[in-house]
Amino acid sequence: MISTELAARRQAGTLKLGYCVPAFAMPSPGLFRVPNVARIEDVDVLGNAREAERLGFDSLWVCDHLMLGREQAVLEGWTTLAMIAGATSKAQLGLIHQANLFRAPQIAAKMMSTLDLLSGGRFIHFFEAGMGRPEQVAYGLDWDDNHDARVERLEEAITLIKALYAADQPIDFDGKFYQLSGAQLAPKPVQSHIPVWLGEAFDPVIELSGRIADGWNSTPVTLTELARRLALLDASLAKAGRSRAEVEISFETQILVAHDLATLRRKVAALVERMVETKSGEPQPEVTDFVAGRVDRLPEAMTGPWIIGTAEDAKARIVELRGQGVDHLMLWFMDAPDTDGMAYFMEEVAPGFR
Repeated sequence: MISTELAARRQAGTLKLGYCVPAFAMPSPGLFRVPNVARIEDVDVLGNAREAERLGFDSLWVCDHLMLGREQAVLEGWTTLAMIAGATSKAQLGLIHQANLFRAPQIAAKMMSTLDLLSGGRFIHFFEAGMGRPEQVAYGLDWDDNHDARVERLEEAITLIKALYAADQPIDFDGKFYQLSGAQLAPKPVQSHIPVWLGEAFDPVIELSGRIADGWNSTPVTLTELARRLALLDASLAKAGRSRAEVEISFETQILVAHDLATLRRKVAALVERMVETKSGEPQPEVTDFVAGRVDRLPEAMTGPWIIGTAEDAKARIVELRGQGVDHLMLWFMDAPDTDGMAYFMEEVAPGFR
């Protein structure tokens, strides 16, 4: 499905900007993920989402995990997204890597249809075959160690969901993994076609993306790796008789933007302080040197895949990403839940890409 809106954005050179809502506390050692707090209970999750929409972010995203972050404390994704849908009115809404194996797809179809209806047609279906064995097993949920089989199951789930959306009468479904008998989905979603996004560069996912995806997302990688992944996607699309004109390209990454180098040092120092305080790891020597002022550049492990630096640094990186064909940025603000970083970004960086 070729989107005239997407084509117009590409012609104008503009981007959509997504805000990843902090729904967990500091994660595993060594990672500057969001938010910069020790307890998720201390985050005003709905307030952050409302502020992001007020600032002009086009989409709002919630992670889909059962265990994540410090003390494995993460808010359940669907519940959180439903609350955000009720607290906002304009931004598109989605779960990041919505886990097929967390919910029966026929029930997920009902949930997605309901949320799309009640939110006025704002839902994006970003689907995932399932990457997190530990949380699946811990919660007693079905799991298959064979990734290819999980992707096969994902495709069948998408087929089932689309069949429920399309049918005006009760339907039967007799698949390899899922069966329905006289199931009917009513009411229908507002959108006649809820966009389906897939992600990552595993061969079976790339192949499936080439055949059916409306959007494709990459997690944080260097520009070189992003180009490699997009080449794989292009080859898969060509094999399916499609082109990138039909697929919205999303890039998900961490971001830390500051007015100047001194402010950036203070922000990174606060992240390091939280890491040490919570005993969640030790900073890299290069990061310690940056905080102490001994060097003026952060390590490549951070600057390569992330957007980090001054407003000018951020603009330059986004120009490079747009040059690779990125249409939609999904941003994890490293200084969240503080909102000054995202406000500065929307004031000083975003206008050049809107």
